[in-house]
Amino acid sequence: MVMELSKKIEVKKDNQKLELPQKLQMKIENFWKEQIKENPHLFNGEVYSVTKFEELSEKIKITIQKTNYSHYLYDERVGIEGEYACYNLNCGILLETKDGYYVIGEMNKTTSYPKGLQISGGNLDQNDIKQDGKVDIINNIARELKEELNINLFDESIVREYKIKYLEIPEGRRHSYAPMMKGILLITAEQLEKRYNKYKNKLKQNGEDIEFEKLHFLKKDNAVEELENLNNPRRPYLLPLLQLDIKGVKK
Repeated sequence: MVMELSKKIEVKKDNQKLELPQKLQMKIENFWKEQIKENPHLFNGEVYSVTKFEELSEKIKITIQKTNYSHYLYDERVGIEGEYACYNLNCGILLETKDGYYVIGEMNKTTSYPKGLQISGGNLDQNDIKQDGKVDIINNIARELKEELNINLFDESIVREYKIKYLEIPEGRRHSYAPMMKGILLITAEQLEKRYNKYKNKLKQNGEDIEFEKLHFLKKDNAVEELENLNNPRRPYLLPLLQLDIKGVKK
């Protein structure tokens, strides 16, 4: 489920690590070994799971604990119910070009979600967490945007405006919390595609990881229909996010 935010979000890390029962941990470890066989590029890095969600009168407070990517992927693909589910916290940004196109990335075949469609973004890491434990959401999104699309969020010649505007919350078996930003670019879809292809070629030449194999540009007025016409798998938040953003424009 994706909602439009009317309150500030505050995310803070609990210093305790999320501890899993031994039986579940063994299942996750065996599952991870199988995933590595299929895709050796996978990395079992740190992930942060939401352990407390509070909607107060003036803000939304989220508490997170450290876990790992294998826990997240097991929950996503196999499923964990109850207190040991991985309520992964990740962040993203819905970009809109100067000429009115949404920017959607198609994941590279070496990732855990080959050909999958999603907005730019990703999981937290230690660089996003300040000394007092508070999470810098903007820092996370800025870093992911630079790594994935080579766009500097703070470059006023490229990005006209940005704002944390949406939040994905868990629904059904989808255990995810995702603060999402809306960003308006000062370049067109054609200009961005040229920039990105040049950046992707540079990553290839340097032997670096490529997150997005290609970019899709969906015309805002017809974005839902264009998304439905794509045969790729897509993140569950993507359709409701586009619907909500389009609806907000039409108000």
